[in-house]
Amino acid sequence: MGNRLSKIITKTGDDGTTGLASNKRVSKADEIIRVIGDIDEFNSAIGLARVVCNNQDLDKELTNLQHNLFNVGGDLCLEGSTLISQQAIEEIEDLVEKYNNQLKPLKNFILPTGSELTARIHMARSICRRAERTLVAANQVHEFNPLLLVFLNRLSDWLFVVARYTDETDEELWC
Repeated sequence: MGNRLSKIITKTGDDGTTGLASNKRVSKADEIIRVIGDIDEFNSAIGLARVVCNNQDLDKELTNLQHNLFNVGGDLCLEGSTLISQQAIEEIEDLVEKYNNQLKPLKNFILPTGSELTARIHMARSICRRAERTLVAANQVHEFNPLLLVFLNRLSDWLFVVARYTDETDEELWC
């Protein structure tokens, strides 16, 4: 891969627009840019969780997630792109099952707290949910890979069970 990002200051966005991979320019307030920004924030939150993750297997899964979030961005930037596949969704579903099978059944809502890793994963989960809502809004005016909606929905489920799995304290129940 060449140096695609070697020029950082381009001044092309000084008018409030930004370019998509299709070379189309859109307003920075456009719903597609909002969701791309939410995905970027979500990816950064996963990075913050990885900083304190001492579980090699989980860190590898979170790293894979970060790569997939760049693929989500690619699917949003380029009409017709399908970097997120049904296989990616099935992999997340398998991870949900893997972690959930190790947990006690949940009988009540839990507070998003716990260890530092757990709290960071809960934060990433809530950002994922916001990105999902923004994606739904963008879907009303833009066409993109329809699997993205399913993928983000599964990711928030996975992050919820991972947060429960990583919690080193007793879960604090909502009462």
